[in-house]
Amino acid sequence: MKYLTHRILTLLIGFLGLLLVSGCGKKTDEGSETGHAEHTSESTENRMVHLDRHKVFHAGIRVETVQRKSVPIPLTLPGKVSYNERKLAHITARVGGRVEKVNAFISDKVGAGDLLMELFSQEFLSMQSEFLQTVERLQRSERLGNDERSTAQSIFESAKRKLLVVGLTEDDLHEIESSRTPKTYLPVRAPFAATIIANSVRQGAFVQAGAELYELADLSTLWVLADIYEKDLPRLRSGMKTRVEVSAYPDESFEGQISTIYGVLDERTRTVKARIEVRNKGSKLKPEMFCNVHVQTELGKGTIKIPASALLGETENHFVFVAVNDTTFEKRDVRTGVETREFAEILDGLLVGEKIVVKGGFFLKSELAKETFGEEH
Repeated sequence: MKYLTHRILTLLIGFLGLLLVSGCGKKTDEGSETGHAEHTSESTENRMVHLDRHKVFHAGIRVETVQRKSVPIPLTLPGKVSYNERKLAHITARVGGRVEKVNAFISDKVGAGDLLMELFSQEFLSMQSEFLQTVERLQRSERLGNDERSTAQSIFESAKRKLLVVGLTEDDLHEIESSRTPKTYLPVRAPFAATIIANSVRQGAFVQAGAELYELADLSTLWVLADIYEKDLPRLRSGMKTRVEVSAYPDESFEGQISTIYGVLDERTRTVKARIEVRNKGSKLKPEMFCNVHVQTELGKGTIKIPASALLGETENHFVFVAVNDTTFEKRDVRTGVETREFAEILDGLLVGEKIVVKGGFFLKSELAKETFGEEH
């Protein structure tokens, strides 16, 4: 009996112990939930700044309404000055012969039709003799029938075209026809006003047909080839005005216009070329110069744009202050798109119509830090 009584007391004591442990655990869980709720509330409160009107006034806080709008965005592209290929010419020998006289050399400026050199060529003399024979035949055919006249005319035109191809002009042909005397030397002339940029001829040298004699370029208008990165392609189009700057003339710029955006991406640099035509005022630009091309682009109306002064925080953790009322401001995290010195594109975090602080944000940041620090202590 005594053993049974002892056994019952042991069981009762164990049961009371379990009840005490269960009660303590429940209290602990309730305490944890309350602590979490208090932490969440405190976290939200730590994002709010409360000021009086006196502080708002002296801090110079200014707010603006959030809206979608388009903003101008300056874009700078790296580039290099190049020849205008539409005004670049290679002069080659149309017939073989000996260089009799050289009139133009590298860097010389020549006008359209100016004599560059003269070439003595037996082939050229033979072509002129053939031409004079066709002139005589054409004159004789005037007394004969239409068939002979037509044949003589065709032969004459063929001989004439050969001389035009090798470089003679209509005036040259009239002179040969009227004097009945072939020219001794074949003149080589400039096709347009240009600068000599290469000269491969020397007096007395013999050249084969097809040999390169000169390279000429009109430097009054040049091309600038600029590199466009993939992300900037949607913002550029042909016809846009540009401003080109080179380090040699830091206080000057050269006006131009995008004429072509190339259709092929360079797989090495991941860029697309844009061709810009530039007037070379004062002949200051030189081919192969490196340059910067400034273009005024526009970021469209589809997204929210805010002044850059409203944006605070680090590169990957931007935030702004939203005005809840005249004296209360909330720190709000935002996700940005395009950023410039003047504007930032907001992709997430703000709604149209909300008011944000565009001046005085650093003061609010400082006040928020002081409030948070004070609460922690």
